[in-house]
Amino acid sequence: MEHALIWLGIYLKLRNVFKFIKLFEENSDPEALLNVLEFKKEEVLTLAKRELERAEKLGITLLFRENFKDHSLGKINLAPVFLYVKGVLNLEVPLIAIIGSRKPSSYGKEVTKSFSKGFAELEIGVVSGLARGIDSIAHKTVVEAGGYTIAVLGSGLDVIYPSENKGLFERILQTGGAVVTEFPLGTKPRKENFPMRNRIISGLSQGIVVVEAAQKSGTLITAKWALEQGKEVFAVPGSIYSPQSQGTHYLIKQGAIPVSSAEEVCEFLELSDKKSRDSQKNKIEEVPLSEEEKEVISLLSPYPQHIEEVIEKTEIPAFELLAIITELELKGIVETLPGKYIKLKKFFIKTIEKSFKSI
Repeated sequence: MEHALIWLGIYLKLRNVFKFIKLFEENSDPEALLNVLEFKKEEVLTLAKRELERAEKLGITLLFRENFKDHSLGKINLAPVFLYVKGVLNLEVPLIAIIGSRKPSSYGKEVTKSFSKGFAELEIGVVSGLARGIDSIAHKTVVEAGGYTIAVLGSGLDVIYPSENKGLFERILQTGGAVVTEFPLGTKPRKENFPMRNRIISGLSQGIVVVEAAQKSGTLITAKWALEQGKEVFAVPGSIYSPQSQGTHYLIKQGAIPVSSAEEVCEFLELSDKKSRDSQKNKIEEVPLSEEEKEVISLLSPYPQHIEEVIEKTEIPAFELLAIITELELKGIVETLPGKYIKLKKFFIKTIEKSFKSI
């Protein structure tokens, strides 16, 4: 316990997240580090105890890295050492981040509402940054839909930014959500805090959805963190004429997955409702597949491809292939899309492979 207090005191003395994490990861003994830094033990312990007392009065809990080491947040590069938490931080539920422009278009606003409500209905928690624009819309929509949301701040939990979101801050807490930060109490929302804040947004989440982002947007920093952390990045396509969609189109060119609904994201990450998943799995295992159907399935993936591409890869006559695809769609194994595109429903892949092995 005392070691954690010493680390907290050192953190409060340094007031530099990056430098502190490096010191924490390079030193196993905080008392020995005190001598190197020329900090007095009594001073850092007093600072730490005072911070804990202030936090307790505000209803804030401090988590040490040990408390979340098994969650993906504890395994990312530059994982936070301390996390200030107000509300209920539930790391057992699947979490998806929704991020985007602070000045969204009407299209961006509607898309954010649609995705946020969709995740809430699927019992997927939504993580965002309580910023103006997309972030605020995401949190508000989830709260109104009765879902779970986590807001990650770039300031201390006693410094709500932007100030107009104080009401939203309280609503998140009142509806069972959480507001978190790694910054000590009293920390102002300085510009340099937000890139560091963004790695926590992606670190908490299994994937991030970028709704709208300009070409030079802070949102792209979060996407970069997510990629470095091995998280999936999803982007919502927009108009080629919209400046607010230039960033999302850039991400798609770099390999981000284009999506049009919360269901699509959940299907890709296999986060759909467990009962529905189990029901569909049992249904697939019971469905017999012909040799032709298995051949067609082997040519498909979760990524859309044109029907002509599939025809070129098989010797099955086109009219017969179309009949097989129709049958597979009725069985719930494939999905046809506008423009004669087709894809395999992703969360069926493992089940189908298992079926192949058992036949």
